[in-house]
Amino acid sequence: MKRLFVYCLMFLALFGLLGLTQCTKDKTPTPPEPCDPNKVYFQNDVLPIVSSGCTKSGCHDATSKVEGLNLSNYEGIMKIVKPGNPGNSEIMEVITDSDPNKRMPPAPAPALSQEQIDKISKWISQGALNNYCVADTGACATGTVSYSKDITVILTNCLLCHSGSSPSGGINLSTHAGVKVVGDNGKLYDAVSQNGKAQAMPPSGGKLESCDISKIKSWVDAGCPNN
Repeated sequence: MKRLFVYCLMFLALFGLLGLTQCTKDKTPTPPEPCDPNKVYFQNDVLPIVSSGCTKSGCHDATSKVEGLNLSNYEGIMKIVKPGNPGNSEIMEVITDSDPNKRMPPAPAPALSQEQIDKISKWISQGALNNYCVADTGACATGTVSYSKDITVILTNCLLCHSGSSPSGGINLSTHAGVKVVGDNGKLYDAVSQNGKAQAMPPSGGKLESCDISKIKSWVDAGCPNN
């Protein structure tokens, strides 16, 4: 089983829901690749930008869905994107609108920076893939683990089952608040580290890569910051 599906099964079993939900293949991110500085990656670059600016409560989050848009995941964002054509993509129109009341995010929130706008445009030009990359550093860097850059990537496929208005088991892993709950109560690390304090995850007999486990521990030990 591919690594991403193992992640999803891990969290389904963690909350006792293996028989109740199902992950669909067409929503699965492409396998990770070494980071290419000439490419823009959805999970690493685009999703953190959109999430920080547009998925606050009362906006385009999984619960509020203003104008019917949930921009907390790939499927929702693709409703306003035309792959390969940033000029005809609604997302580019709204993030560059000169009217602060019409642009996304709306005032009083600051507009996206030109660098952020350029990243989204380049991602669309490159096909708007549901892709992500892993830095090939030759070592596991856990000194400063970021929720938006590291933890969300590790948990990315679980969003298929633990997001939306009715997330499995009431656990919404598409938000920092939801992940922080299982981080603070110890279930997240106990399960993935297979330390005997919780049901070992994934349940198939495998185990997450040691670097991913170390990153989760570092982030949890730091207080599960929204960084």
